[in-house]
Amino acid sequence: MRLFEVDQGSARDVLAVLQGLADKEGQTSELPFPVVLNILRPFSLGISTPDGLIALKNSVDPTGDVFDVSDDGKGTVILNTKVKDGNPTQGQEPGKAAGPSVDSMAASNTDLTPNI
Repeated sequence: MRLFEVDQGSARDVLAVLQGLADKEGQTSELPFPVVLNILRPFSLGISTPDGLIALKNSVDPTGDVFDVSDDGKGTVILNTKVKDGNPTQGQEPGKAAGPSVDSMAASNTDLTPNI
């Protein structure tokens, strides 16, 4: 028995948090498909292919306010951050990130299997 139920909109909320972290750091962010699958696994949404991810995006974020899915067939999630082209924000030295990137934070948290 599940203690809680999560709808598809919760997946959008998780990606919105990652979007906010990227914006805070003044970075762009692309999340590879396997990382996104690991992030969304606890929600049991049944997503296993890039097409499933596109269908999720179309149902929870059709305007692309939070994220988009690349059209390269790999299912890369592109967070809709304030920085669009990879150039650092004003006051930040080129090539020097303000902190850990969202990609590295997401990659370090890919194993979301609960310890039971």
